[in-house]
Amino acid sequence: MPITEQAAFTPNCVWIPNDAVWQDSQGEHVDPQQAVLLMLDGDNNGGEVFTKSAWESEGPPSFQRRFGEFKFLGDDSFDPMDGRIELLPDLFIVKIDERDYWLDPVVLSRSTRLFGVYVFDRRQHYHICSFTPCYELHFLGSQWDCPNERSDEDRDELWDRIHQGDCQSELITYWDRADIDRFLETRCEVGCLPPMGTDHGGFRLDGITAVTTQDAIEEVQEAHSQSEF
Repeated sequence: MPITEQAAFTPNCVWIPNDAVWQDSQGEHVDPQQAVLLMLDGDNNGGEVFTKSAWESEGPPSFQRRFGEFKFLGDDSFDPMDGRIELLPDLFIVKIDERDYWLDPVVLSRSTRLFGVYVFDRRQHYHICSFTPCYELHFLGSQWDCPNERSDEDRDELWDRIHQGDCQSELITYWDRADIDRFLETRCEVGCLPPMGTDHGGFRLDGITAVTTQDAIEEVQEAHSQSEF
């Protein structure tokens, strides 16, 4: 009988002790150094959650996830009164062609392609008046192409007008998960628009240190203010 090799421990959940939580004027934050990484053996809807040591020694799970909720199973490693468990953020950037939504004639005449850039946590699902799940997309800004023959003055005015339009955009929107998953099948490089002839694209963000979705989104927003994704 063939022996099934144990899969490597791959963190996708996190235990957050109460002592790791702090607040400021922006809301609640979590110190990643005090969090405990866990592994959900299942999917977003259900499965069993293991510590690293339990998974590698084929020990019992500490939590169960059922219908999107976590249930404590009585593991001595955790006290449910001293913390909480959440899904570990898995952030992606998606770029969506939004040029048809712009009415500014200067923007339309001086740009050739115009995309909205969004960040979202692929592990977080929302049901907005629908049985099918949605992703919560956080708007980072617009990215565009401008013909090379345009003068610096034209480019500066275009940037100003797009920036003004971005300031009036919805900061959070919800898209059907199936649509966004399809968009992500088209890979685009960091800092670049999706390939010519496509109206969407995206990629996974690596190197995120935050362990909650809120902190991770804020981490990306701060990084985006200094460079383009």
